[in-house]
Amino acid sequence: MQFSSTKNTPAAQPAAAQPSVAPQTETLSQNEKLIYAQFRRKINLDASRAQVKKLEYNLCDPSNGLSAIKSACADATALGLGGVCVMPAFVRQCSAILGAQQSRKCRLIACVGHPSGSDVTAIKVKAVKRAIKDGADEVEVTVPVAHIRDGNLSYVKRELKKLRSACKKIALRIDTESALLTRSEIIRICAIAAECGVNSLKVRSGGLTGNGGTDIFADIKTAVKDKCTIKAEGAATVLEMSAAIDLGASVIGSKNAADVARTILAAAEMDI
Repeated sequence: MQFSSTKNTPAAQPAAAQPSVAPQTETLSQNEKLIYAQFRRKINLDASRAQVKKLEYNLCDPSNGLSAIKSACADATALGLGGVCVMPAFVRQCSAILGAQQSRKCRLIACVGHPSGSDVTAIKVKAVKRAIKDGADEVEVTVPVAHIRDGNLSYVKRELKKLRSACKKIALRIDTESALLTRSEIIRICAIAAECGVNSLKVRSGGLTGNGGTDIFADIKTAVKDKCTIKAEGAATVLEMSAAIDLGASVIGSKNAADVARTILAAAEMDI
């Protein structure tokens, strides 16, 4: 009879207990805390200034005289606004206030044909050329609303092409006067503008953030196929500005631009 042999295996030894290590917490010195607070404040301020740069100060109210416009231009420069929008009659004076175009911190936008766009094309073209000569960095021209409502889109297309040619290297924005047009008219005009080489479109923020606003904004972006940037006009508060940016607007026009900018910058100063 054969017997199977077995090897004696030593019993498994329990794992040695690891010494417990108390969690270490980093303690900042008073100087390090101060440096961190300054760094955080700088980050907040930089982000806030980038938002303020999206604001354009709408100074096209007929009640704004030269004295008020001069004061507003000074505020816009001090606050770091992206631009000021003025009627053609004030472009030359504002250009002198804002300084040389090469070193200008705040863009000067001439608003031609405001508010109905009813001038004939030849008058608009002449006004555009004069505004550029007077120192405008960009030109914003109101579309011929009556022709759009009449369905005379060939007239609109011819006008936009002539305006684009008159602007040469200067950016051309068109004011769609969206409050006066239907949804389909707005989208059609935006598509035509993109075809004609228009750089930017201006729409009323109420038309973007009201009923169906999100949908029409998406439709405009689809119609222009990323050929045009979009300016939302009429944001009176930081919340309204934020809503328009969330929808995709890259520029915000406001008669309250200075107050909105001060609110943004003050909030950044406090958040340390």
